[in-house]
Amino acid sequence: MKIAQIASICFAVPPRSHGGTEIAIDRLTRGLVERGHDVTLFASGDSITPARLHAVVPRATQDDPSSTDYLEREMEVRNVAEAYAEAGSFDVLHSHWPTPAAYFSATVATPSVLTYAYIEKALHDYYRSRFPNLHTVCVTEAQNRMLGGGNPVIRYGIDVDRVPFSASGGDYLITVGRLVPHKGADRAIDIAARAGLPLVIVGDVTPYLAESEPYFETRVRPRVDGARVRLFRNLPNAEVLALVAGARAFLFPISWEEPFGLVVAEALAAGTPGVATPRGSLPELVEDGVTGFLAASDDALADAVARVGEIDRARCRREAQARFGYRRMAAEYEAFYRKIAGA
Repeated sequence: MKIAQIASICFAVPPRSHGGTEIAIDRLTRGLVERGHDVTLFASGDSITPARLHAVVPRATQDDPSSTDYLEREMEVRNVAEAYAEAGSFDVLHSHWPTPAAYFSATVATPSVLTYAYIEKALHDYYRSRFPNLHTVCVTEAQNRMLGGGNPVIRYGIDVDRVPFSASGGDYLITVGRLVPHKGADRAIDIAARAGLPLVIVGDVTPYLAESEPYFETRVRPRVDGARVRLFRNLPNAEVLALVAGARAFLFPISWEEPFGLVVAEALAAGTPGVATPRGSLPELVEDGVTGFLAASDDALADAVARVGEIDRARCRREAQARFGYRRMAAEYEAFYRKIAGA
């Protein structure tokens, strides 16, 4: 098949540091190429891919000091417009939110797929009412339920072989994610203190949420001392994975309905048990008592940290391989593409 993969131009594919959506797009593209498909990736020019790369910007806008908010919005639309200008060359056009591809889907006969990295129900309902030819895909059953059901679910995938494995955890805990209140870095600091272990935080302020910088400045930065709490704002992905593999447990005390949480799948692939709140997708990622622990309160999460020695780290990796491998993701999308293209 001839397939267009349409990513945001804000971040390179794969991302230079941590990040879920762009990692998933990269692995899907690679998996489809491995399966013999002709794939064109519409993304920033600094993306690295075995597919054909089509770029409207030479560098991801979030890494380009010369870019502006106005230019970013313009180029996001141009990226999708140029993909749809070639719609007749493809069997399917597959975009990944937040690209504005939905608004082009009614203009061509080629089937359009949109994977929801994240979506508000009101926006999903708008898409369904205005763009009936758009095939929306959820990344977990939890996300599908939140949207009212009726969407196919194809879980994100990772390259487990690229994730280093550690059979025994170290003497610290780790959390990875954007520094926003609902990701819970400040709660992770409290949980680590109660558990009597140092904490490593990998994450940075995001320009897309106004509360991110004030949250960081008031609730995270003052507690980073370089010893009990260490912060790495930007690291190459390989270094992030090495830190995750060396941790005793991966903390994910979220306070929102997480759509997926790719970093949790990476942690399990590293053999690092997840200790998380049972919100959104987390019960689908972490099997309580098997690959980690789920608990609602910070006290209960701190108690769970004391029990992570009960978790078989080798089983965490096996579960990640079986459930989150990128080749499984590529095969499921291939079957879905053939179904909608045939219809």
